[in-house]
Amino acid sequence: MEDLDLARRLRRLRRTVDMLQTDLRHGRVNDKLLAEIETHMEHGIATEPRCTSLSAPVDALRESTLTPRPELYADTIRFCERLKDSIEDVVSRLG
Repeated sequence: MEDLDLARRLRRLRRTVDMLQTDLRHGRVNDKLLAEIETHMEHGIATEPRCTSLSAPVDALRESTLTPRPELYADTIRFCERLKDSIEDVVSRLG
């Protein structure tokens, strides 16, 4: 995958994570955004060798939403932050 295409995909993924995080701060788990994150990963990001560091944060985020309870939203918000940091790390290394 070319750097520009990957950067665009990662920016879209980051925006989706931002929207999910906002919903979580308002006490809502948005299943559509979770599915969109999965779709982003399945459509190229997960198979891109430069993005291997994103798998663990995405898995942690996914697992934290399996039994959504308001007391776990803070944990899920932290997982969103970690994923965004990982995305930024990959983007910063692109040419």
